[in-house]
Amino acid sequence: MPDRIFYLNELPRLLNRPFRLRSISWMPDHLSRNRNSILNLLHICCSFHPGPGVGRSVINGVLREFSGPQPVLSILPAGTRIDTIVARKHDELMFTVDPEYFEPLMNMIHPGPGRFQMTRHIDGILREIFAEMELIYLPGTADRMDGLFLRLLEEITLAIAGRTGMKKSRYPEIYEIASYLGAHYMENISLEEVCRNYSVSPRTFYRRWRECFQQSPAEFLLEKRIVCAEHLLSSTDLGIQTIAVKSGFGNPLYFSQCFRRLRGMTPSRYRSSLVDISRISILRATARPEIAIP
Repeated sequence: MPDRIFYLNELPRLLNRPFRLRSISWMPDHLSRNRNSILNLLHICCSFHPGPGVGRSVINGVLREFSGPQPVLSILPAGTRIDTIVARKHDELMFTVDPEYFEPLMNMIHPGPGRFQMTRHIDGILREIFAEMELIYLPGTADRMDGLFLRLLEEITLAIAGRTGMKKSRYPEIYEIASYLGAHYMENISLEEVCRNYSVSPRTFYRRWRECFQQSPAEFLLEKRIVCAEHLLSSTDLGIQTIAVKSGFGNPLYFSQCFRRLRGMTPSRYRSSLVDISRISILRATARPEIAIP
């Protein structure tokens, strides 16, 4: 996509939102060359795919260096003075808003601007933004851009928080894969195919998984399937073969073997034990209390 800039303040809004973007720009292979420039609007810059080398700029009299392969979120308030010393090529998505929004946005962004890892959520919002650029003059598009900007800022903030604070988010792709497995455990899942879909090699996946979870991926899937089977055994009258299929085992013999190994009894015995417990509870609840004879 070539360079694009859209002045959204010139477009009508259909929603009465308190927040509105002034402009949005997409600049691939961008080389920023500011010569003692002073910003008159609040700038929110997302830098992607940085080139080699180290970028250097003097921002409000302080030398800042930019290096590394990760994307960066920058917040530059109105009045910021920038002087580029060494430009570094990168793709830049830039938003401008009125200066009075600086404090509300900074309160929203915690722990603050910085480097972040790409996630499927960020990638999805970027795709939506680029799609809306093709429809920029349609009524409602400027409103959607306002909302997409805030969603993007939220997701980048979560990615920054994960990078700087939470061990849990050290490998976000592993937790995304775990979420996928947790939602699709009843299907015939190929972990090799899942690794390809998430652009991670099986060797890296298994190594990182061990750092995030005590269970192996197979044990994780098995436990999800067993819990599902327990629910179906206790809440339905479905046959064992049907439950095996619905809980992701497929083969009823394999299902029975796994269930017995993890729960200490066969699925049929588990269901019978629930019936026995239910009968005892009913008898206790309906039993007449003994009358003490003085």
